[in-house]
Amino acid sequence: MTPGTELLPLARTLISQGQLAEASHCLQALLRLQPTHLEAHNLLESQRLPGNFTDAFGIDAQISPDDDIFRFFANHPSCTNPIRDYLSDGWRTMVELSSLLESLDRPLGRCRSFLEFASGFGRFSRHLVKAVPAGALHVSDVVPGSVDFLKARLGVEGFYSVTRPADLVTPRKYEVIFVLSLFSHLPESTWSVWLSQLYNALEDNGILIITTHGEKFARMMGVEFPADGFLFIPSSESTALSGEEYGSTFTSADYVRRAIAAHLRGATTHEFPARFWGHQDGFAIVKGR
Repeated sequence: MTPGTELLPLARTLISQGQLAEASHCLQALLRLQPTHLEAHNLLESQRLPGNFTDAFGIDAQISPDDDIFRFFANHPSCTNPIRDYLSDGWRTMVELSSLLESLDRPLGRCRSFLEFASGFGRFSRHLVKAVPAGALHVSDVVPGSVDFLKARLGVEGFYSVTRPADLVTPRKYEVIFVLSLFSHLPESTWSVWLSQLYNALEDNGILIITTHGEKFARMMGVEFPADGFLFIPSSESTALSGEEYGSTFTSADYVRRAIAAHLRGATTHEFPARFWGHQDGFAIVKGR
């Protein structure tokens, strides 16, 4: 028998009896035995029981069982508290993005329209929605269920993306589009096409922020760039997308610069080496009028 099996039904009974502190003890005991038990975690969060992350972080802390990024944390050998680490990692992205935008005099609090593209199931979105003005955040992802989950949990607007970038239609133009760790996974056949499509979804003077696996991460992984500065390996942590369309991509800064110059008319680029997670490069691309 799996350790702690009896604790979840016991917690449900205690909740029905109004014994909330006791129910919280049961669920936290279960999570100590099974740190990836999302049903226990989500019950604790939905009932706002003592010890919940929703109150501690000031966010909606419920996690979808279909979340590949949570599974990455759950399966990582160095991760002993995957739920805490998953939620904290979203906050780390918030700090990294906020400081980048502040340096460009584009604070989140003044943003009128923000698209988080490739938002997944909200590792970052749950923090971001608290930082931008009400109604400003839109989300988009290609994975089934992801956008519906975020619309229901966070009350944001959203639309499903597509597998072919040429088919992308956005409901509006955006002041800021943030794309975390998508261009670090795309094959060369779609890399520049996605870059162009997302740039075209900006308002004039809008800003597109992408992240890449650049020189620092290549050194960390023992990867050598080919002459053109682009390397694609058809494998990633995703279980929802095929390796051929979503693998592991390494791009030199020169490759990114050449792609921007070739495909994005009137663009001005600000570079932020190793800005995200200590190893992903950031490129903030301002759209010319």
